[in-house]
Amino acid sequence: MKNNILIAVSGTGGHVYPGFALGEELKQNGYNPVFIVNNNKNGISLKIVQTSGYDYEILDFKAPPRKFGKDLFLFPFKFVKALFDTRKILKKLSPAAVAGMGAYLSFPVLLTAKFSGIPTLIHEQNSVPGLANKILSKIVTKTAVSFENTKKYFNKDKTVFTSNPVRKDIFGISRKTAAEKLGLLPNVFTVFIFGGSLGAVKLNNAAFDAARSLFEKYGNKIQFIHITGNNDFEEIKQKYSNLDTKKFITNYMNDIGNAYAASDIIICRAGAGAVKEAELYNLPAVFVPFPYATDNHQYYNAKSVEKDGFRIVIEEKNLTCEKITDFIINHFTEKIDIDRKICPVSFPQEILAKEALKIIK
Repeated sequence: MKNNILIAVSGTGGHVYPGFALGEELKQNGYNPVFIVNNNKNGISLKIVQTSGYDYEILDFKAPPRKFGKDLFLFPFKFVKALFDTRKILKKLSPAAVAGMGAYLSFPVLLTAKFSGIPTLIHEQNSVPGLANKILSKIVTKTAVSFENTKKYFNKDKTVFTSNPVRKDIFGISRKTAAEKLGLLPNVFTVFIFGGSLGAVKLNNAAFDAARSLFEKYGNKIQFIHITGNNDFEEIKQKYSNLDTKKFITNYMNDIGNAYAASDIIICRAGAGAVKEAELYNLPAVFVPFPYATDNHQYYNAKSVEKDGFRIVIEEKNLTCEKITDFIINHFTEKIDIDRKICPVSFPQEILAKEALKIIK
């Protein structure tokens, strides 16, 4: 039996972790997920995959450069090489199916799989699809999407809504347990702030200014979790040192489930993962889309789940400390359920895995 299923991931953790979520479901169904990842030694995706415990293969392929020059001239040759390298991987592993989780690396992998007669599936996690998936959708066996409104960009006869896979281990954690792990109090209103892996300067600073204002208003009745990203960590950490309240400040967080479980409100970017996690946790949220995302897809991700003052979108150009502060004040409460434990009835990856298994003949 050919029990390998290849999953192409690249870019940031936003593409990798949904791939892991799918992979775990496939394992439960007797298949062996093998990840294909770019060899960028400085890339986050490679580091995450290498420490995951999953089998993986490395493919040397990068997105086409946007500026005219030597790299652009060499790109067609590198693309052809990626096709041949992918073919070697396919011959080596004889996968039952190949899935692409978005981003540039999926393109040579899915294209080669298609012409090798292997069933293929792509998952588009953003509300507005990227160019690679728009093209690949015309040749793959099935397309899965995270947002219902994304179906309009693809062939409706082979497109299915699955939502965005999330890690199961970030759910089912009691608030009390999570807060204690982070050195916080379980019965205190908690604000959770996070931007990108490298940082989000305006978001970080506006959110801290709001935290300072809220501390002046509520004192030790409010506490903060702030994932700053690498670039802003030292500066933001130093600023928080002047707030004499409980806080957990870090540059990166693997066990982000504890942050969600301990929190009452979220201030964050609007990657598909963050949007869907906030939705599943049913927490009030301010989404601040990354303004330079391709096709402004983070804005449309967030708008898809916006909800009557409960989840709102503030574009970065309009972001102020006062807007964040007002939103949090409107949702502040001292009625805290320390035994709260959030666990969805079903998970998106369960649906996605079923769709992946359907295409295997």
